[in-house]
Amino acid sequence: MRKVIPFERRAVATNALAGAEAKCVHRNLRLVERGGIVMCADCDATLSPFWALSMLSEQYALAMGHIDRLKSRIQLADARILELSQELDAISPGERSLNKSSTDT
Repeated sequence: MRKVIPFERRAVATNALAGAEAKCVHRNLRLVERGGIVMCADCDATLSPFWALSMLSEQYALAMGHIDRLKSRIQLADARILELSQELDAISPGERSLNKSSTDT
């Protein structure tokens, strides 16, 4: 005969911590080599190595996206500088002196 033990239904969360630890975002990680433990250096919570790796992976992806956006902005700025320098080179020396004197007043 088997016995069935009833358990309460509980929601499973990947990073559900109680109390003060729930307010910590666990961004400052500390690796404990003995035992292969990952801990939060701020709240001393023991974290899942998989969770830590996925969090670091997300941060890396965000940083790479930011770098790509900055590279794009630099390319646009370089193109604009070339465009303006070509316009400036196309202006004759006489026009430059006229433009310079009109901006001095």
